[in-house]
Amino acid sequence: MKINEFLSDYFNCDIYNMFLNGYCLEYYKILESIYPDCKMVLQKNNDHCACLINDEVYDVSGLCDRDSFVIACKEDVDFIYSFYKKFDDGVKKDIKQGILGYIKVLK
Repeated sequence: MKINEFLSDYFNCDIYNMFLNGYCLEYYKILESIYPDCKMVLQKNNDHCACLINDEVYDVSGLCDRDSFVIACKEDVDFIYSFYKKFDDGVKKDIKQGILGYIKVLK
């Protein structure tokens, strides 16, 4: 089962639109739960965050152009956490449990 398939089933909506328009922080946090050594990156226009894993940038759409992103500094991360949309705690718990199941399947 792929992460996006799980999320599509869970939300029953266009997850690409959702995670590319306001909820990119939540997608980053999902990837971070699987790849704890990843780094947050910010699109150069500050409209979108993504995840740097093994020198490659990923978001809900998959592999992104690395040159369009910079590693987020502390001020960037603070901005992202204060400004970007977040799921409520119940949704986060459900997703975390689903992702943990996904990780077990990978092992």
